Amino acid sequence: MKQIVTILMLSAIAVGCKNSANQQRPSTQYEEKKASIADMEKESPLKFLKISGSHRNNLVNRTVVEGEIINKATLTTYKNIEVQVDFKDKEGATIEKHKQTVEGEVEPGGTLGYKIKTDHVKGAESVTIDITDATADK
Repeated sequence: MKQIVTILMLSAIAVGCKNSANQQRPSTQYEEKKASIADMEKESPLKFLKISGSHRNNLVNRTVVEGEIINKATLTTYKNIEVQVDFKDKEGATIEKHKQTVEGEVEPGGTLGYKIKTDHVKGAESVTIDITDATADK
């Protein structure tokens, strides 16, 4: 009887040791997944940055485009965000394009306000804005 109890105790200890070893492994897996997510965010900033905004003409015949850039990444901060402003006619055809870099950083899950002033384009009825590039900071 004592032998059976001893065997059961040793089995319980062995199982307990095995479980504590497995607790180390998920942490390693988590770190690997976190690193791969960070790499993906750094390589593809356009997948994680969204832009919104509106435009108006001011009194000195300039077009003012303003709004915000939203960072949907979980680990990466972006900076030097390049924005392209397309001026379109009544039919929606692009008349002219302007590129400008928005200074500042947008943290993971954060927003960055921007304001772009350009010369008014004759015949432009609407304006569209897109992000064309960004630099991963962290």
